[in-house]
Amino acid sequence: MLLGILLALATSVSWAVGNVLIQRAGKTTGAPRAVLWAMTGGGALSALCSWQFDQRVAPFSMTVAVWTLVAAAAGVVAYVCLFFAFAHERLSVAVPLVSSWALVSALLSLTVLHEKVRGMQITGAAVVLLGVLLVSLAGPVEAARDVPVVGRSTRWGIAAALGSGIGFGVMVPAMGQVAPATGEFGASALVYAVGLALAVPLAALARVDLRPPPRAAWPLVLCTGAVETAGFVAVALARRFAPMALVAPVASLASTFTVLYAWLVLRERPRRLASVGALLASAGVIILAL
Repeated sequence: MLLGILLALATSVSWAVGNVLIQRAGKTTGAPRAVLWAMTGGGALSALCSWQFDQRVAPFSMTVAVWTLVAAAAGVVAYVCLFFAFAHERLSVAVPLVSSWALVSALLSLTVLHEKVRGMQITGAAVVLLGVLLVSLAGPVEAARDVPVVGRSTRWGIAAALGSGIGFGVMVPAMGQVAPATGEFGASALVYAVGLALAVPLAALARVDLRPPPRAAWPLVLCTGAVETAGFVAVALARRFAPMALVAPVASLASTFTVLYAWLVLRERPRRLASVGALLASAGVIILAL
């Protein structure tokens, strides 16, 4: 159980770094191009790692194919909304809303996948989710006096962040159903490939610019894909040792880490409610690890 919690924490750290990179990539190349090429790079890296490291413990069945399609479709929605939200909204506002994916994943795991957890584990997960919720309800953080405030909240940015949370909430447990048949890296590669097959024709019909990013932006885009992939692999590995209903809340701590980054690096001041939420989320992780 402890190893599963530690891997979920690794997911949070990975996705917290990814949040910062995604915001920069979206503003540098435009959200659609950043999504396409980050997923392409991450999928290629996953395929290479799958060939080297993956172990497959179940056959690839029609059920696995259906879960793959579900994960891919949800992933397209999640990433398009994510890049849009980060391009039009501050990290400290958008990220906690995206982290609502943990609640969706936990509910799916308990109802659709019929996972069973102990009372203390449910308590710890609930405390983590409460902490993340308080961070979300705290709203935008206050910028330092000598730092100009940019990217004020917009309805579309907030709606996109919530849409991304729903998309990831479906995508993560769906990928968990694919991983036994493909391996953890293989699940990421396959879901990314199917997601691109779904998204590219729609983008072409909508005449969305999907050209490769400028040469100077390639390192940022590729790093974004690599970090996002690392998070998905870590959360898939965590499911070997703990139920998704417990893994998801801990993996959603990227919001707390991102708020900390906004406070220390971007000099944004978190509201008191956000600080309380961060403390509760940390306490919940400790309860889960007991």
